[in-house]
Amino acid sequence: MVVGIEWGSKGVSRWYGRVVETASKANLGDFMNDYINSDAEVKTDYWSGYKGIETHFPKLVREKSGKNWENFKQMHRVIMMFKAWLRGTPYSVMNLQPYINEYTYRFNCHKMKESLKI
Repeated sequence: MVVGIEWGSKGVSRWYGRVVETASKANLGDFMNDYINSDAEVKTDYWSGYKGIETHFPKLVREKSGKNWENFKQMHRVIMMFKAWLRGTPYSVMNLQPYINEYTYRFNCHKMKESLKI
């Protein structure tokens, strides 16, 4: 599974996830191309699958994850929230992608409520 978050002025504003066969450059690149503008500031770790993606994302910065993932705390907080939500499902999960899609929808809509005028 690969996960991306959008960081806004008030913290994480959106999250996206996808099940991938491998964490290769092709799979990571497809995910990033689907959800990230090429001119966005992107921060990744030093996973070898990100090598060479800088050509499409010129503002890409690669950082060490650090002790206890200190450079990606918000990312891991969102992943832990997803895992907690998933544990609450009463069924066994055979196909993870529909659950990722449901959580993505719920998380992103919840965060967008602030900007909706009703």
